[in-house]
Amino acid sequence: MSNHPLIPLADYQRIYQIAYSVLEASGIANTQRACIFFASVGALILRENYRLKATISVGSMALMVDEANANVVAYGREESGEWLCDSNGFHAWVECDGWLIDFMAPIMGQSLREDGSTFVVPRKMLQKPLASRQPTPHAIQHEGEFFFCSDPSLAESILDSQGVQFEDLLRVCMAWFRKPPKALPQISLAATNTVPKPLVLKAPSIQGVW
Repeated sequence: MSNHPLIPLADYQRIYQIAYSVLEASGIANTQRACIFFASVGALILRENYRLKATISVGSMALMVDEANANVVAYGREESGEWLCDSNGFHAWVECDGWLIDFMAPIMGQSLREDGSTFVVPRKMLQKPLASRQPTPHAIQHEGEFFFCSDPSLAESILDSQGVQFEDLLRVCMAWFRKPPKALPQISLAATNTVPKPLVLKAPSIQGVW
């Protein structure tokens, strides 16, 4: 399989920026905790604008973000030697044509800081071939190496419970998105009892690639 990412960095960044900016403007959810929204936006845009068979996956994930200090970001928990996830501890990402794409990866460090973590996570794009997955989190040794384990039943439950609140925002993202280098159209986010708010891209910029 090619080592080139499935979608270019510019396209990944545009999708991530739109999801981040729309959610921030709406104020309906904590952006740093909205992995379902980022995955939903990413999967929908990849299907509709790139004609790719993108799906949303939910489960546990681990990623080495700092090899020198052996810092691994992990979603889920370990119990009796097994890596588990549930509605209280999970992550969501996109799977497409043999690739894992995490559109929330550039801001994972912000989420960690909210949890009291002191180590720095650079803002990077995360696109990895599914086949390069490590067999367990403990097998991760080098920066960028990762593990994941999806749970279809958990995905169905969480998407059913969270999907409805994001329907209107997903439509806004689709209306706003254009493939780079095309400029984005001017669009406003309507809100109850307030003047519509013009949308602007304001997501933190990406600094590299995992």
